[in-house]
Amino acid sequence: MILRNFNRLKAEKQNNIIQIVGLILGIVTCIFVGQYAFFEYSFDRVNTDIAIFIACIGLFGLSSMLLDKRTKEIGIRKVNGARISEVLVMLNKDFVKWVTIAFVIAAPVAYYAMTKWLENFAYKTELSWWVFALAGLLALGIAILTVSWQSWKAATRNPVEALRYE
Repeated sequence: MILRNFNRLKAEKQNNIIQIVGLILGIVTCIFVGQYAFFEYSFDRVNTDIAIFIACIGLFGLSSMLLDKRTKEIGIRKVNGARISEVLVMLNKDFVKWVTIAFVIAAPVAYYAMTKWLENFAYKTELSWWVFALAGLLALGIAILTVSWQSWKAATRNPVEALRYE
């Protein structure tokens, strides 16, 4: 009964109950009981990591598909004298554009949602612009790293293989 309603208690009461239980366990079993953490907090980090990993796999698949479609274009550009850096910039430019558009759309929505969510707490805090800028730069960096590996493979491929059957 107590454990069923434990999640409904306020944070101070939860901490007090944890300290009392730890003290009782320490007295009864003569074992020092260390720090406690709630089970759902460890799942938050795992779920975040899994979501980022799945997003990277999706971006990797999308870049693979688009680069397969542009294999002949890349081969023709390389035969006509394009450098690897020019091909990389050409291929990464589209993905940078889409990530930037997504950030411009998502940042105001996230700011509004987080502001409304934070209004419900007893302690008030302000959202800083640098949090959103850091998130945008991190998303852009992950996207560039994910796409650049496929772009590098396509840019360093022999153009004869792409144009052999044309």
